[in-house]
Amino acid sequence: MPKKIKIKDIAKKVGCSQATVSQAFNNPKLINRQTRAKILAVSAELGYVRQRFNKKREKIIGITGLSQELILGEYYNKITAAIISAAKVLGVNVIIESFSDKEIELPSMFSKKVLDGVIILGKISQEHILMIKQNNFPLVLCGHPVPGLELHTVLSDGRSGIFEATKHLIQLGHQKIAYIAGGPLFDPVTSDRLDGFRYALNEKNIPIPEDYIQISDFCALAKTQQAIENLIKIKPTAIVCENDSLAYTTYHLLSQAGLNIPLDISLSGFDDLPFPEYLQPIKPNLTTVHVDLEELGKITLNVLLEIIENPTDIAHRHTIPVKLKIGGTTLPPR
Repeated sequence: MPKKIKIKDIAKKVGCSQATVSQAFNNPKLINRQTRAKILAVSAELGYVRQRFNKKREKIIGITGLSQELILGEYYNKITAAIISAAKVLGVNVIIESFSDKEIELPSMFSKKVLDGVIILGKISQEHILMIKQNNFPLVLCGHPVPGLELHTVLSDGRSGIFEATKHLIQLGHQKIAYIAGGPLFDPVTSDRLDGFRYALNEKNIPIPEDYIQISDFCALAKTQQAIENLIKIKPTAIVCENDSLAYTTYHLLSQAGLNIPLDISLSGFDDLPFPEYLQPIKPNLTTVHVDLEELGKITLNVLLEIIENPTDIAHRHTIPVKLKIGGTTLPPR
C-alpha cells in the first residue's frame, strides 16, 4: 500500500512549516505567490490528496478566556462572532465559556471530555494555560502570546502597525514623539508594539528620551492620568498609544488639560475599534491601525482545525497584517 502523503511531507520537501502549507490551501492570500506555487507543485508531485473536513462527524471546539474580555471586550466579541460564523459553515459546533482570573478551576466544558480543540482569546495566566494543557486538547491562542510557553498563536502584527503609525508622524515632521504603553514591558504584546515605535525613530536617528515612554494600564485610569501629566510637562508634539482604549482616554485627558488635538498635539492608536455610543466620541476621527478581526477569527479557527487533523509539537506564531488608517487626530507640528 502506497504511503499516505501528509501536510508534514509537503512541508519537509518545500522547506517550510506545516502551518504555511495549510495556509497555502486555506488562506492563499496570506502566502507569497512563489511559495504557494511551490507548495502546490510539490503537492501534485507527491500525489497529495487534500482531506476535506468531514461534516458527517461534527467536531466540537471550545472558546474560552477571561470574562472581562469575552463579555465586555468589543475586540474579542468581534473575533468570537467571526469564529462562530466560519465554524457554522464547516459544521463545527462551538461551546463558549469564560472564567475569572481569580478562579482556580477551569470552565465546566473541559471536564466533559467532548472537545476536539480549544481557542483561548486574549490575555490569560500561565497557570491557567498549563491547567488547560493537562487535558491534552489541541490549543490555539488568539490575540496574546503567553511568555515562556511555545504554543500556536494567532495575532495582529503589532510591531509593524505601531512602526507605520510612528513613521506617519515622522513624515508629518514630528521629532518629539512620545509613547504610552498599555502594560508592563515584559508583556509580549506591549513589548512587540514598543519595538515598532523604537524602530521607526531609530531608523531616522531621532532620539528617544527615557521620559518619552510612559507605562500605563488601560484598565487603570489613575495610571493613564499620571502618564499624561508626565507628558504634558515635557511637551511632545505627538503621542502614539498602544491601543485605541488608551488613545481614547488620552484624548479626553489632554482635552481636559486645555490642549487641542491635533493642533497642539497629534495622537494615534491601534485596533480601529468603534467606541460605544454612550461614550463621548473622538472628533475628528482617530488616526489608528486597522486590524481585520473577522480575518483574525477565521485564521484562528483554520489553525486549530489543522492541528486537530495534523497534530504537531512544533508551535508557530501566525501574524495577521494590519493597515494604517489616517484620521483627523494627526497633523504636522506647529
